[in-house]
Amino acid sequence: MENVLSILFCLSLLYLALTSRVKHCVNVLQAQGIILAVINTLPLFHHFTLGEIILPAALLGIKGVLIPFYIRKIITDLDIKDPIEPTIQQFTFIMLVITLMSAVFVASGILAKSTEINIIPFASGFSAIITGILVIIFRKKLLVHVMGFLAMENGIFLFGSAIAFKLPVIIELGMLLDIFVVVFLMGIALNKISTTLSGFEAAQLRRLKD
Repeated sequence: MENVLSILFCLSLLYLALTSRVKHCVNVLQAQGIILAVINTLPLFHHFTLGEIILPAALLGIKGVLIPFYIRKIITDLDIKDPIEPTIQQFTFIMLVITLMSAVFVASGILAKSTEINIIPFASGFSAIITGILVIIFRKKLLVHVMGFLAMENGIFLFGSAIAFKLPVIIELGMLLDIFVVVFLMGIALNKISTTLSGFEAAQLRRLKD
């Protein structure tokens, strides 16, 4: 079941690279949050404890509900328009994402021969980290950069579920708080920038003066 959900997570990354609509990116992040919550719920069917349900509940509430709602509010309030334009040709961007994701899966298969990892979740999580970085580098809109960062964070959680050891719950919850703070601060920054800029694109930051 974890492998199936990880494949769906990986397909969501391809859609994140393909789509040119900001709201669709939010939908992808929301779907990823739900997938991560379900993946972290699966172990509870074998060994249920009240304390271990905190993480999947937090993932669902924050990544699946709160953060998407907040980003949609920013999109509506600031009237951020489509399309999402890459700084390189869209075809080149998509091929770059697919090539790097394929390389990650091949490398994960080789690594699995000498290390105890679950190949598909491991590769899907690492692919999310790479895709998030590419979104930040090659997309123009500032809000999309935030969503690229959130995709990276989602990948870190999936990546962690595929390795033999796990982080303490309190550290993982701390990472969730970091995500919330970043989105909150970015919303404030965009509201401040909106008084000066109309396009919300990273290239326009050159126009800002001290």
